[in-house]
Amino acid sequence: MRTLATLILLAGCGPELPPVDVSVPANVPLRDYPVLQPLDGLLEEGARPSRAAEAQDALRARSAGLRRSRVPEPTGTDLDARADRLRERADALRSAPL
Repeated sequence: MRTLATLILLAGCGPELPPVDVSVPANVPLRDYPVLQPLDGLLEEGARPSRAAEAQDALRARSAGLRRSRVPEPTGTDLDARADRLRERADALRSAPL
């Protein structure tokens, strides 16, 4: 199985890759190695609780409250009259000057 995986990876290598023994051309500027930073600060920051976790807890509590709330049923049984009132309100909003 490992041989098959190796062959598949080797098949991905095409002839357009430069040869391994080629040196770097003289016109390419050489750069210094990057400055290494200590990992202690990064590890401490990763162990610290994030503000997103606090916001997530607040949002979960809010969503639980919204799931418990109920939308009241319409008081009247005449849906046609209610639809007419809603259309009148929509027309009034459309014709309001901006």
